Amino acid sequence: MQPLKFEIDQTEVRENGHVEWPVYQKLAEIIRQRIIDGTYKSGEKIPSEVALCKSSGLALLTVRQALGVLADEGLLERFPGRGTYVSVLHLSKASFIMSGLEDRFSSEDLKVRIVCTSVKKASEDIAKRLSIKVGESVAYLKRTIGPQNEKPFMIQEGFFLLDPFRPIIEAELASTYLIDLFKGSGQGLIKTANIRVKPGLLPPEDAALLGRREGEAVFKMEYTFYDSASKSLAFGLFSILEEAMTLSSTIGVPLVTETDNNHD
Repeated sequence: MQPLKFEIDQTEVRENGHVEWPVYQKLAEIIRQRIIDGTYKSGEKIPSEVALCKSSGLALLTVRQALGVLADEGLLERFPGRGTYVSVLHLSKASFIMSGLEDRFSSEDLKVRIVCTSVKKASEDIAKRLSIKVGESVAYLKRTIGPQNEKPFMIQEGFFLLDPFRPIIEAELASTYLIDLFKGSGQGLIKTANIRVKPGLLPPEDAALLGRREGEAVFKMEYTFYDSASKSLAFGLFSILEEAMTLSSTIGVPLVTETDNNHD
């Protein structure tokens, strides 16, 4: 592909002594617009860094910064030795936001009720999930989550380590700890989580807790929590009512809204 000429004002706009619109952002915006208008097509290789330097008159570091911004946005994919390509839309790579749950957990009118707590012997599956020996003691917790004066919309059932050196049990039992996990306001011991969402049906006991019919469809969100050393802390399952679990995602080139056009 022949590089297109860029006309970039290299004067950085400053306000209160801070750079508000650096040159690499200007270049990133030009390339972004060329992806949006189809000048650089999906799956197509864009001009090399050297070619972009020549056509824009910018330094190599500046060009790399601009391409890095677009790669972080998912608009470009960079392959060492092959070049940089416009990303192809992959639905299988979409990252979904659980906006419905986020809204519910942001409500101040939220009640967490403990249904059962006990100490159990780890089964083969639980032992594997928590990287412990079969038969080792683990704590078990089951609770419901929902508005103060309404039926709950979620059940949590989980197993977690009995570790005398870390306050795992105290953290898991705290309702504020659970709420913070979904609001993102403080994860405490948890540094990484492996999440898998799949459809499921309510068994009789869970249906009664949620005030629903046995066999009603729900989302089953299986989780494993890890600490900063990648050690398993807890494994369990959230059973979530369908109306509480709104999944949303936008992938590919960012949408241009009417507000954006009016702003320009």
